[in-house]
Amino acid sequence: MLIESSRPAPGIALLTLNRHDKRNALNVEVCEELAAIIEALLNDGSSSDPTKAIVITGAGTAFSAGADLSDGDPVAIYESFARVVELIRTAPISVIAHVNGPAIGAGALLSVACDIRVVDPSARFMIPVAKMGVHVDRDFAETLAELVGGARARAMLLAGMPLSAATAVECGFAAVAGDVGTALELAQVCATGDPGTVASIKAAFA
Repeated sequence: MLIESSRPAPGIALLTLNRHDKRNALNVEVCEELAAIIEALLNDGSSSDPTKAIVITGAGTAFSAGADLSDGDPVAIYESFARVVELIRTAPISVIAHVNGPAIGAGALLSVACDIRVVDPSARFMIPVAKMGVHVDRDFAETLAELVGGARARAMLLAGMPLSAATAVECGFAAVAGDVGTALELAQVCATGDPGTVASIKAAFA
């Protein structure tokens, strides 16, 4: 099982990237499984316990080391990852990233796609796209600039400058520092919001 899905509280889904031997690197299988689980959660409204918030974290000491380009077609990995990002961004419920360690490349992008970031003190973000020859689109560049500031966004993309957990909180990229319990508590607060209002807020930021 590449994604562990659990229900720590009513209405709350905890999804754990479970490829810790590869530092939770993202391949097609991981992305497809994550997308399928998220899609199922978003379509469970008729159940007795509909999902009202999702928390995504990583197993072990890393959130995600990024795309596993050694495992499959890079285009297929990109397409499957893009599907995950689209589901998170358009979901009418809150999606929270608990970044429990390094989030590199696509791992950092996954956290950016989420609505709220909670960071463990060991969290560190790097997006070394220039070094890797990976293109980023205007929407992502603008989103990153809004989250961390224009100068820091350029340094992260052009020079691969790391962003520490402390700086992430200081600059507003992360909402708060804490463990997965902190993220789950925040998810429970988000889950009490009016569904229509939550959906409209999500749409405003999409």
